Amino acid sequence: MIGTETRTAAGILTLTSLRGIGPATAERLAERFSLLDAIVDAEPAKLRSVVSAAVADCLHEPTAVLNAGEKAQRVLEEAERRGVRVLSVFDSDYPDALRSLSDRPPILFVKGKLPPRRSVACIGTREPSEFGEIVSDKIVEALVSANWTIVSGLAIGVDTLSHQAALRHGGRTIAVMAGGLDGIYPKQNSKLADEILEKDGALVSEQAFGVPPSPRNLVQRDRLQSGLSIATFVMQTDIKGGSMHTVRFTIQQNRLLFAPVPQARHAAEPKSQGILAMTQLPAPRFADAARAEGDYRRILFERYRNGPVAVPLASKEDYTSMLELLETRLVGDPGQAAPIRSSSPTQMSML
Repeated sequence: MIGTETRTAAGILTLTSLRGIGPATAERLAERFSLLDAIVDAEPAKLRSVVSAAVADCLHEPTAVLNAGEKAQRVLEEAERRGVRVLSVFDSDYPDALRSLSDRPPILFVKGKLPPRRSVACIGTREPSEFGEIVSDKIVEALVSANWTIVSGLAIGVDTLSHQAALRHGGRTIAVMAGGLDGIYPKQNSKLADEILEKDGALVSEQAFGVPPSPRNLVQRDRLQSGLSIATFVMQTDIKGGSMHTVRFTIQQNRLLFAPVPQARHAAEPKSQGILAMTQLPAPRFADAARAEGDYRRILFERYRNGPVAVPLASKEDYTSMLELLETRLVGDPGQAAPIRSSSPTQMSML
């Protein structure tokens, strides 16, 4: 394994198996050294320009590198047994949408067909009301009819509804997992995961086999959902819901953000308050409501100023403009999308 190329899946897995080396450091080492033995033989000063002194000492231990290489090989062998592809960020078929992220995962585990660029994320609360259930189906149907692949997280609630709607309407869907691909979470969605694969979809994760879907990994998963997508559709969420992590990543990644606007009794539901904030509040007030800080807060103020952060969808009449915005962004328009001119509330019919 010492002669392994660092930019391969085996090389990256070896590096991240070493003490003190995380994903970003492994990628920096791979960019600087082409082979693992070049790292082991490198002069201390050259290594310390990339890693700390403690990590440099570890890299000069051939036994440590050999053990890490053997661990990496076991991961690759298990992946082959499970029909899982292990992609390095340096591989040509690594998704370009993720490659553009500053915090991209250097290793991606994929079972099924790779996500196409023509993908959108559909997310929301784990406890949707009637409104959330209906708009999830209607919006996904419109997206699938326009040949968009649906990306979601296989969680209960809106995620499950979005995957199911995509399959029901003859579309393709991608499930981004928070844990290793050797275990489906939640278990009740195991059959759904199988159907996703049967219908030319995929299961995707940055986590190795055996890694559980911890709270931290769930948040990390959210950035991949938005990162793989041209836009994120938030079907329903409270202002403090977990979906707001994906909203933040969507905005930081400069992806489009859409949300259906609840009317009448649906607007009073707790699970609709995040949607109302995204579609009705000016960015400064949304920043306060979402408790946005640091770079996130700065982006909200600079990019959106006094407008809402999400493109509102008030009725089916908005679908044409919605699809046009998606097509424009797909071909690489770097400009901020113009807001959709929403239909009046009296025309609202659950989309």
